[in-house]
Amino acid sequence: MHELGLCSQLYDTLISVMKDEELKEIYEVTLTIGEATGVVTRFMDECWPAVVENTVLSSTKLKYNYVKVIGHCHNCENDYPVSENHGKCPKCGVEDYDMLTGYEFEVTSIKAH
Repeated sequence: MHELGLCSQLYDTLISVMKDEELKEIYEVTLTIGEATGVVTRFMDECWPAVVENTVLSSTKLKYNYVKVIGHCHNCENDYPVSENHGKCPKCGVEDYDMLTGYEFEVTSIKAH
């Protein structure tokens, strides 16, 4: 379960932000997570409370934005959602693409005092 490691890294990042920005509390964090990362948000939600228990981040809530895998077809140059098309380009039927999106894992917003 790599979500525990991600929560631990997120904790370290947020503590650093709090110090740098002189924040008293972070009450909400939005993460953008790509479909190809394999991150299971349910596991993030289970791990996060254990990581932040009895810390300044214990009341911090996590929210998520999801990014689908978008492929760029080498054959016809079409961009398309890969999962919805079972990997094959809906325009030409070829399964030969580069991933444009889908590997993201980043903090996209922090709400704090």
